Amino acid sequence: MKNKIPLLLLASVACSHKTSDIPVTGTELPNIILLMADDLGYGDLGCYGNPTVLTPNLDMMAQEGIRFNRFYAAAPVSSPTRGSCLTGRHPFRYGIKWAGREPLPADEITLAEALKSRGYVTGHFGKWHLGGLSRTVLQGEFPGGPSPYSPPWENGFDECFSTESMVPNYNPYYHVGGSYGSDSYRQVQTEPVAKGQRTGGNIWRDRYWTGPGQLVDEWLEGDDSEIIMDRAIDFINDKAGKKSPFLAVIWFHTPHTPVVAGNEQRNLYPGLSIAQQHWFGAITAMDGQVGRLRSYLRDNGLAKNTVLWFCSDNGPSYIHNYNSAGPLRGKKSELYEGGIRVPAIMEWPSRFPGHMTVDIPVSTSDFYPTLLAATNTVIEKQPVLDGENILPLLEGKSDRRDPIGFISPLPSPLRKQETMVEEQFALVDRQYKIISMDNGATFQLYDLIADEGETTDIAKEHPGVFNEMKNILLSWIMECRDDVNIAN
Repeated sequence: MKNKIPLLLLASVACSHKTSDIPVTGTELPNIILLMADDLGYGDLGCYGNPTVLTPNLDMMAQEGIRFNRFYAAAPVSSPTRGSCLTGRHPFRYGIKWAGREPLPADEITLAEALKSRGYVTGHFGKWHLGGLSRTVLQGEFPGGPSPYSPPWENGFDECFSTESMVPNYNPYYHVGGSYGSDSYRQVQTEPVAKGQRTGGNIWRDRYWTGPGQLVDEWLEGDDSEIIMDRAIDFINDKAGKKSPFLAVIWFHTPHTPVVAGNEQRNLYPGLSIAQQHWFGAITAMDGQVGRLRSYLRDNGLAKNTVLWFCSDNGPSYIHNYNSAGPLRGKKSELYEGGIRVPAIMEWPSRFPGHMTVDIPVSTSDFYPTLLAATNTVIEKQPVLDGENILPLLEGKSDRRDPIGFISPLPSPLRKQETMVEEQFALVDRQYKIISMDNGATFQLYDLIADEGETTDIAKEHPGVFNEMKNILLSWIMECRDDVNIAN
């Protein structure tokens, strides 16, 4: 893969992230809102073929905006994908290999830091999962201490309402059922839960934070997606009123476990088991908040010049089977299509006013270079990017320049949240995918246009394609590892 920065941009700012001399106003620059679901599979929305779930707002967004049919999370688990969204770089370049283990390094340039150089005000809302939020309080997966400490406010975000890791999708500070990790712990709720219920369960381990040492002690009740959107809309309303261009990163916890929905959403699914009602109800509740946001933007004259981009962080969870990867093979933790190909929808009416479907591969690593291009921002001495500016692709002016590479630890066969030393690798281009699920001992080749379910290895039928893609993949893997070694 080319060792080249895919940015042909106009403005120039120093690597110190100082404000550019170019004047900016809220009308000249687009507002940017990045929405992310957690563990939402390719087949978990109505607009991607799910026959049961009720997602009218995301379905309408897909009908009116840009729907990506081959959109890839940079990794099959949460933290590395989130790092790719903010840096445009594959997380193996800077040491984030798995979920909840390594922090975002301080020297990585984030999208929030880059856009601040253009006058943007930045906010993060929801799940962070890129480092600890406290040096002293141990609450989620990241242990306390200076090394893993890497909260949003240390990575370019002016305001936040963020958790370290997962929380229940309903009543986020309390979980009805067994304590986390116990035999009685409920990944998917199996009984009705009342708003504000504080009996029959345990105080949850994680909390929201709004800044250094600023723990949100207020007891939070009801749908977690609504709680997050309340704060995000307050932020957007304030910045829009001040004519400030803004970046709002809204990362829902839904539908990651523990899966819980309120009775109002559960009742939309009569005839299903209570567990299924919680699953589908939680997604419908999140969908409702996307609709609320879209209505707010329209009602306040912000929709036309706002980039609104929705996706998931990886494929559907391996913990239960209420979810769906649609026609794709595999789930979360695996580099098969089901683990990394996710639903994604984008709107930017002033630039792309009509409906469009995109079949060219696009990645979460493309957020950073695309949004920098959209705002005429460039960073001098920018580290190598794996993402590409896809604006020319959306305008029909060019195809993707490079294939998309993947590296991830192999999950343990018995406990997929644990990993082995061995790794899995993949490379995806417009038609083909090469993949190794055994640390490079063997590779398979699939034609994703003819066989998106990855059922038939065609390596022997296409030795030229196989060898070329294998060489590109191995070269890119070495490049990523060299970057890590240099950083270390």
